[in-house]
Amino acid sequence: MAISLQKGGRFNLTKKEPSLKKIFIGLGWDVKPGHTLDLDSSVFMLTASGKIPQDEYFVFYNNLKSPDGAVQHTGDNRTGVGDGDDEVIMAYLPMLNESISDILMIVTIHEAASRRQNFSMIQNAYIRLVDVESNREIVRYDLAHDFPTATEVEFGRLTKVNSEWEFVASGTGTQIGLEGYVNKYA
Repeated sequence: MAISLQKGGRFNLTKKEPSLKKIFIGLGWDVKPGHTLDLDSSVFMLTASGKIPQDEYFVFYNNLKSPDGAVQHTGDNRTGVGDGDDEVIMAYLPMLNESISDILMIVTIHEAASRRQNFSMIQNAYIRLVDVESNREIVRYDLAHDFPTATEVEFGRLTKVNSEWEFVASGTGTQIGLEGYVNKYA
């Protein structure tokens, strides 16, 4: 049975799942009736300086794989229709570039400002980590919080603390847009 986290909760993957090597990070949401939105997941792979080491460590629908081969985006779901994960990120922990200390999972609404859209139009949002070998859900964070003005949300992050990987349930909404995140971390 998966561990369910609340906002700000942490789960030490290295200690509690020592044999874990390959995970998929499932991100899901439902668009509330009467709305049509295109949500996009993105990954920022950061060094201790809080920056991506090079542009290709920003993994998203136009750059599906990190240069170290450790993180791969499986593609853009433009509707969010259907059950289960809407977008998936694969991560092979042993292949991660040694300089990477944080992996942020951000979900943005495509053209949110011009379309006057925000996360109040989304429900049932979650992030989950699944062991690829056993297909077992390890940890899950259901974003129970409404984000009435946010145009993007950091769902969660993997962070390296003393050489151990932890998952942090972030649930932080902003209005800076994907370009704002790129400017912040590039």
